[in-house]
Amino acid sequence: MLKVRNILLLYFLLIFSNQILFAQIVNMESARKENLSGFHFQVNLGLNGSSGTVDRTNYSVETRIDYNSDNWQRFGVFSYKREEKDNSITSNNTFFHLRAVRKVNSLLSLEVFTQLSEKPLQKIKRRELFGAGVRLSPYKSIRLGLGLFNENEERILSDTRKTTRLNTYITNDFKISDTATFESTLYVQPDIDDFSELRSFFVTGLRLKISDKFSSIISYENTYDSSPPPNTDKSNSFYGIKFSFEY
Repeated sequence: MLKVRNILLLYFLLIFSNQILFAQIVNMESARKENLSGFHFQVNLGLNGSSGTVDRTNYSVETRIDYNSDNWQRFGVFSYKREEKDNSITSNNTFFHLRAVRKVNSLLSLEVFTQLSEKPLQKIKRRELFGAGVRLSPYKSIRLGLGLFNENEERILSDTRKTTRLNTYITNDFKISDTATFESTLYVQPDIDDFSELRSFFVTGLRLKISDKFSSIISYENTYDSSPPPNTDKSNSFYGIKFSFEY
């Protein structure tokens, strides 16, 4: 049987290796903590590397603040991740997201959000957006969203783009059994002036509860951007498995 420290080591290795390089849409549904109440603060620090044939150093900083009440859900997320290989920087990403959700009734909520990201090695010098929308909860396991956001994206080696996009999403957690849950989320974000300018993001996964503290997640993701950064594909797919240990 695997020791706890081996499980934790495997989990963190999988987390650090699962970097989505080209996705413009970030799955904020996975960042919501709707059942959390009060004030909470969290900091995660990561460091790993190797030396010898390949010199590699990866480190990350992630912080999160939540302040929730019966009618309000507020959270902020910040992360910085840097990867170096043989004295060359292979990844250098910054991300910040701030969101506030006001519950009107059991069906309807209003939300406002702002976001900043920088991915210079993926040709995104700076991407800023600010938006608002409505969030519907027709069923316990389903959430629907509809809104607008203004986006300012500065790209390296190409023109700056300023757009207003629709922000539509649907997310669902379907409990198959006491130990298995099917999770899926779909985002669609067209430019309101030209619907052929489209971004989408789809993620689905099967969460298997192995014990009270140990579970695994088998996932698949697909991103699409009709006008991607230079030298990148319009569509990218990712798949993998993660292990989670809670103590």
